[in-house]
Amino acid sequence: MLKQLLLALAATGVLAGAPALAAAQADTKKAEAKKTAKKGDAKKGEKKAAKKSEAVVVTVKPPSGQWEGNPPPAEGWVWRAGYYDWDGERFVWKKGEWILDKPDMDFRQYEWVEAGEGKWKLVGGDWVPEKSS
Repeated sequence: MLKQLLLALAATGVLAGAPALAAAQADTKKAEAKKTAKKGDAKKGEKKAAKKSEAVVVTVKPPSGQWEGNPPPAEGWVWRAGYYDWDGERFVWKKGEWILDKPDMDFRQYEWVEAGEGKWKLVGGDWVPEKSS
């Protein structure tokens, strides 16, 4: 708001000097560039979310290791165990976390399965109907 006021004052001649006008205009351009960048980041997030719903298949065998212990049970919550995710270039470890339980559903943990022809597929991370015993 102050920048807009400075711009208005400079444009009307109340605020003397081209340097003040140039500085105000530069600040406004920076702010606009920041807004545009934020919109771009939001679109990247949408693309990432869309990618997550697609199957991840890679030609690199996933690493083993980076194990973490299972914490004790917590009523109304399910432990989503840590796993290696693929970020498009390499495997990255995603730490385990508690997620809210869904009635009559079982959470299928993430796991990498061999998909043939030297490919690996990340499966799981979703809810499936509860198995009746």
